[in-house]
Amino acid sequence: MPIGFIWQTFLETPLINFMILLTVGAFSSFGFAILAFTLITRIITFPLTMRTMRSTRAMQELQPQIQELQKKYSDPRRRSEETMKLYKQSGVNPLGCLGSQIIQFPLFIAMYQVIRTTLASTPEGVLYLESRLYDVDSMFGARFMHDELPLSTEFFFLDLTASGTNVTSITLMIIVFASMWIQQRISVSRTSATGNQSEQQQQMSQMMQWMLPIMFAAFVIAVPAGLGLYWAATTVIGIILHWTFLGPGDFTWGSLIPEQLQSRTTPAAGTTLTTTETDTQPGDSSDEDASTEIGTDDGERTRNQRSRRRRGGRQRSQSARSQSRSSRRRRRPRR
Repeated sequence: MPIGFIWQTFLETPLINFMILLTVGAFSSFGFAILAFTLITRIITFPLTMRTMRSTRAMQELQPQIQELQKKYSDPRRRSEETMKLYKQSGVNPLGCLGSQIIQFPLFIAMYQVIRTTLASTPEGVLYLESRLYDVDSMFGARFMHDELPLSTEFFFLDLTASGTNVTSITLMIIVFASMWIQQRISVSRTSATGNQSEQQQQMSQMMQWMLPIMFAAFVIAVPAGLGLYWAATTVIGIILHWTFLGPGDFTWGSLIPEQLQSRTTPAAGTTLTTTETDTQPGDSSDEDASTEIGTDDGERTRNQRSRRRRGGRQRSQSARSQSRSSRRRRRPRR
């Protein structure tokens, strides 16, 4: 049996009919049908996704022991045997990290064919699409699936059949790049938070943080926009699942701000807050003692100044009296 026949019979044709049914239920909007299909597939594959996330976290925790085995055994065969023994003792399946990718990759390829087939606008394309539909209209006594053809290609301001350098493709390219970059950033932060990565692995993670978003963003331009919408929705849902069940690691939204901007704004704000807190902390004994000492010093200074003024006034009055006496003596006539 040819592989193409198996692919069309067991994957592509069922997906075409399922997407048409979702379009009927989504008020004839193929864009909402894509979003609903993405949500359904993520819910169905959620247990496998959780298993993949747990396997990834367990592999990260075993990195120090794996590094010790690499240093201890120089023979590659012995090293692989000891590594597999470590996996078996820890109950970790190294292939468990690829579970969700094994399902998502065929779905991604199949959705490419499904979107091209279901969004056909030519009469030949619509006739071919009708030939791929199941004969379910006779079961319900209505042609609700065939009546939806041809499907609408508009979803808000997006043209789901568009590809190349246009507004739709560029918008989806930006969304896909930003969502995949954040997903890779959270994954790298989660891995670096464990502190179990070597320098080479850290460099590889930093490189993949930029390579994968750029690669998929460029791929979105070359395919129909409906496929870009599907991948963007899948990535966003993956970010939510990763954040909810595994945590963001050391990732914070403030880390998205460039370091130069942070260095310009953070010190000034920190200084203001420190000064304000120091000035307004209630019940601080050191501040009370300091204020008491300052008050005491001010009182002593005032007293000293008053006493000095009094002494200076007395000295001035005494000198004035002595001067007046001497002048009187001079004025007296001689007898």
